[in-house]
Amino acid sequence: FNLSLLNILHFLYFVCILCRDSCQRGWRLMYILTAFHRCSDVMKPFLLVFLQDACASPGQQYQSIAKACEQNLRRTFQYGGRIQYPNSMELKAMLAGRSSKRQLFLLPGGIERHLKIKTCSVALDAIEELCYEMGLQREEALDEYAVFLVTHRGNKLTRFF
Repeated sequence: FNLSLLNILHFLYFVCILCRDSCQRGWRLMYILTAFHRCSDVMKPFLLVFLQDACASPGQQYQSIAKACEQNLRRTFQYGGRIQYPNSMELKAMLAGRSSKRQLFLLPGGIERHLKIKTCSVALDAIEELCYEMGLQREEALDEYAVFLVTHRGNKLTRFF
């Protein structure tokens, strides 16, 4: 994985000047890798500096995706990265520049809420957002809620978080 990141860093640093379309694809690939794989502790500071420099450069064309890559990397180190690899539909969406989707959440009383779920979203993010919408901002309130996964195969109800 570190070799892949080094190759992408080299590509983004040297080749992007020549071909804008290839540069955009390189950044999208970096976005995917930072969301799914944890780089080594040796590589992490260099990658963070590279991403922070890309974010801080005034007028930098790829500031927003560089910021998203930095956030993905931090979340990957915090939570361990995604366990499930993206399916073909999600991968196509990410390569097209779409990094989030609207996910339906069913609340007690038949209330439906759609939340914006990103590549590195975790269940705690959904709980925090739902609690915020309900006006519950105390830390203790977050501990009282959980996310359950409802599947249509076998009408199974599984506690997710």
